[in-house]
Amino acid sequence: MVTSIDDFYLTHADQSELASKYPTNPLVQHRGQPGTHDLPLAQQTLSSLRDRQKVQIPVYDKSAFNGQGDRTDSSVWESFNESEPSIDVVLFEGWCVGFRPLSDAALEEKHARAMEEENSGKANGQLGKHRLENLRFINEALRRYDAITE
Repeated sequence: MVTSIDDFYLTHADQSELASKYPTNPLVQHRGQPGTHDLPLAQQTLSSLRDRQKVQIPVYDKSAFNGQGDRTDSSVWESFNESEPSIDVVLFEGWCVGFRPLSDAALEEKHARAMEEENSGKANGQLGKHRLENLRFINEALRRYDAITE
């Protein structure tokens, strides 16, 4: 079976609440970044798969709410480990799966360097386009992802 971190995005209501709680952070105004996933659901689901317990795999519909997305109703989720054979291998993929947070000092150093490049017109990425406090939010959120990727 294959599942993606995308299937564990926050519900539309929870994502909207997150976006309104941090209105000046463009990184959480939509799904995708660390901090926009339901980590307890992901941890519970992956633990159940590992322990060969009955589990339903969530499905996220990116087309819901005019492309903002929402989790589908659990009645349509596929169940596993109800009978033999059970799942032997799980491929859990996603762009940030396995990423590790930076130390505060490393984040500040990388951001300062990116800001210098941005200000000199030699930017080679997006880091210098964001405020440090917004990047700290994502970096802190990423710390919580260790529970599902270790």
